[in-house]
Amino acid sequence: MKDRHWNQIQEETGIKIEYSPTLTFAMCLEKGLADVQDEVIKIAEGAGKEYAIEETLGKMQADWENIILEVTPYKNTGTYIMKISDDVSQMLDDHAALTQTISFSPFRAALEKEISEWETQLHLTTDVLDAWAECQKQWMYLEPIFTSEDINRQLPVESKKYKTMERNWRRIMKNAFDNPKVGMFSFNHETEWIVVQVMDVCPDRTLLESLKECNTYLEQIQKGLADYLETKRSVFPRFYFLSDDELLEILSQAKNPLAVQPHLRKCFENIQKVLDMGFPCDPTDIKPIVQFVPHTAKLCIHIDCNDGVDDAGM
Repeated sequence: MKDRHWNQIQEETGIKIEYSPTLTFAMCLEKGLADVQDEVIKIAEGAGKEYAIEETLGKMQADWENIILEVTPYKNTGTYIMKISDDVSQMLDDHAALTQTISFSPFRAALEKEISEWETQLHLTTDVLDAWAECQKQWMYLEPIFTSEDINRQLPVESKKYKTMERNWRRIMKNAFDNPKVGMFSFNHETEWIVVQVMDVCPDRTLLESLKECNTYLEQIQKGLADYLETKRSVFPRFYFLSDDELLEILSQAKNPLAVQPHLRKCFENIQKVLDMGFPCDPTDIKPIVQFVPHTAKLCIHIDCNDGVDDAGM
């Protein structure tokens, strides 16, 4: 029973009882509560239901105190990635469902503000983690592609968008790593990592908008990349036998004819590899000896790869 419940008793029964730690049941009876027991019981039951809601909210909030995200350096990129466990997503779903349940309770009125704020915090955290995971996945895929000078040269518009997106991404991850509310555990340069409490970082609308902006750039970059690959395949249809990753491996090393070597079997039936590609004299001037399956033959052709292996038509 809180002060508001004692005030409610006074409003409904006219009996004034001031709560204090020394208040006893006998003192309540002396005030005449026995004569209005139906009203008192109803108010007490409501207080019990409110207390249960309050306890549920408190337990959910306490559960998040031990839920962390791990921020760790990613390869030699100079930035970090976030490790998000399935337990975090599952707890968010469970707590969102439980919060929605108590928000429908007829006894929620006294705690409506707290319930609404907690529900908003959970939804915001879910949105941030979803956007974060999607951004991280796409960045990890595109990062090795756009470290290639050949790709940057061939896709200047997408390259510019990628650089803009990556600046935002690096800033976000640095902020997470430098979060002052958590401790850092440094073992050595390769395994340095930091733990971040989910509810200290994620319920942030500014962070969500930044991640959404990154994802918008990433979608545009992916579309431009797909259009570029389709253009290359339409010029040389045998590229359709290669996956996007395999074709990008070739295009990102356009001046290196050896990049084609692992993919010859997919592009040309019965051709295993090119045995002599003119190395080490001039890697862009190929006078090939082609090994077929099971034979080897010298081709009387000259291939100039100065404009890239893709433009040389394999």
